[in-house]
Amino acid sequence: MTKKTVRVRKNRVGVGSGLGELEADIMRVVWELGGATVKDVFEELYPDKHLAYTTIMTVMSRLANKNVLKQDRSGTAYMYTPNVSQEDMANSMITQVVDKVMGGRVAPILSFLLNKGDIDVKELDRIKQAIQDKKKELAGK
Repeated sequence: MTKKTVRVRKNRVGVGSGLGELEADIMRVVWELGGATVKDVFEELYPDKHLAYTTIMTVMSRLANKNVLKQDRSGTAYMYTPNVSQEDMANSMITQVVDKVMGGRVAPILSFLLNKGDIDVKELDRIKQAIQDKKKELAGK
């Protein structure tokens, strides 16, 4: 049996090209606001100033370099807008987990998600319908 090396990065959200914890926090603010300056994000996330403004600026610049954010000059500051939707980012990260971590197995992830958060009857009905639709699709092949 060969030994595999697994690299784990602390404070990572997702796998591979997923977002780090601070990147995810920044993206949540930008998605929520539809666009934001570094100052907007800094004031939203850290009103007590326990993290340096320049740290937020650097991370947002790197997110722009990764094409996750668009960076446009707005007067004296850059305005950052999402270049990727929240749903597309989540889909990409979940796909990586399914493919790279779970070897393509979806059932354990579905089970985890069903037990993880607050889920209401309407959401369960949508999930049930999605499962029924997938069964019909597979039966037709």
